[in-house]
Amino acid sequence: MKDRLLKVGEAAKKLALTPQTIRKYRREGKLKGYPTPGGQILYSEKEIDDYLKRLGGGEPEQEPTPKTAFYVRSSTGSKEALESQLKKLEEVYGPALFEVKDRSSGLSEKRPGLKRLIELAKEGKINRICITQKDRLSRFGNLYLEELFSAYGVAVEVAFGEADKSLNEELMEDFMSFIASFSGKLYRLRGYDEKKKLLKEADRRIEESHDSNDRTPAKG
Repeated sequence: MKDRLLKVGEAAKKLALTPQTIRKYRREGKLKGYPTPGGQILYSEKEIDDYLKRLGGGEPEQEPTPKTAFYVRSSTGSKEALESQLKKLEEVYGPALFEVKDRSSGLSEKRPGLKRLIELAKEGKINRICITQKDRLSRFGNLYLEELFSAYGVAVEVAFGEADKSLNEELMEDFMSFIASFSGKLYRLRGYDEKKKLLKEADRRIEESHDSNDRTPAKG
């Protein structure tokens, strides 16, 4: 009989564990993963059955049931992008208790979805947040957010390591948000001289950066 290869979600269901634990077992050498040309890791159904037998009677170790929230975000507010992220997360982790969405830049501090995640963590309603890529949670400061959620006993899991190259448009949206924010603060500066001084200092630093790059010896 030909051995069947399972996706991480199927392997997790068969062992009554979470996908995160399956990946952990693979890193520890308890289970072997078989990479596909597309970069996906599959698991041998026969090896999983053998693993269950080694545990004795097919009873895997028990672990707390994950209380999961999916967090999806689109800088452009694209409904298709949000739905695509949710579909990918469900394929990896199965259904979630909460689906939290933000239609705003990853640079924004005023995101209702992110605020909702923090409230769910504080209330003990979740112990896991799943995102497709790390920059879905935030463009910058992910470490601080992960530390915050960790303090409430909530783990942040990233389904896919590398960002999708199609996110160039979103990066541009974030960049324009940054420019708009900077322009607003510049406008609030009192007096023409203050604005001129700030822009002159910015120009000086850019020139210093260019000079430094010019002085860097070429490799080879």
